[in-house]
Amino acid sequence: MLTLLADRGEFAGLAVPPQVLWPAFESGSAASLDAILSDLLPQNPSGPPPLRVDFAVGRGNYEVRIFTEGVLPVRKNSLHDLFNVLAWRTFPHSKRAINRIHMEAMATELPGKRGPRRDFLTLVDEAGVIVLVDDQSAAFWLAGEIRRIRQGDPHAYPGEIKRVLSAANARLSIFGHALFESLVLRPETLLKVGAFAVLLGASQEDSPDARLAEYLASNSAGLHPSHFPSLRLDVIFDAVGMQAEKQAVSDVGPIEISK
Repeated sequence: MLTLLADRGEFAGLAVPPQVLWPAFESGSAASLDAILSDLLPQNPSGPPPLRVDFAVGRGNYEVRIFTEGVLPVRKNSLHDLFNVLAWRTFPHSKRAINRIHMEAMATELPGKRGPRRDFLTLVDEAGVIVLVDDQSAAFWLAGEIRRIRQGDPHAYPGEIKRVLSAANARLSIFGHALFESLVLRPETLLKVGAFAVLLGASQEDSPDARLAEYLASNSAGLHPSHFPSLRLDVIFDAVGMQAEKQAVSDVGPIEISK
């Protein structure tokens, strides 16, 4: 597993290299995992406190435990949960916004009945890609182009998607932890997997975490899966990986899609 996790450009946006955390997941030691995270990612006084991890996943509702106890349930030897821990440390404001809105929705929904708001949150949480562009008009244009290209020639799809991402000056951040799991364990499925592309207008100074958290807070009552298109995952990882390598060489600015 460590070989599969080591030195991949697709992981460049994560707060901690995943291979550093994997031994703690193999041992099932919450104390070791918390200690590693504390050493590598000291607490930001202006940010929310980090969650403690707990390998006792069967105790209580997942969202409720996060909200009321400040505990993130994880499973031993679970790559899915490892990437979820990394998502919480990389995008803490957005992840807390998702948890808060889940709690709000659960308070009004009938038992066993999930509405579109929680479906949207799950899509973002598991399979989301944050796509920041210069303004909201560019986001609307890009969403239309992505949907148009999806209806066209599948062989032309990768090049066409990269072209419109470049034209929109798009900056991509992989958010959904299930996407990383697919990359590592099921790379042959990437052609068939769709990432949920959250297209947002943003300034160059906006971080992906802050901008997504702001969007969720401002639109929490009306979130719906139909609001954003999907992007084929192989194209997304290819673009993010190549641009991470380019950024490592040039050491300038945020990741952008090159023409």
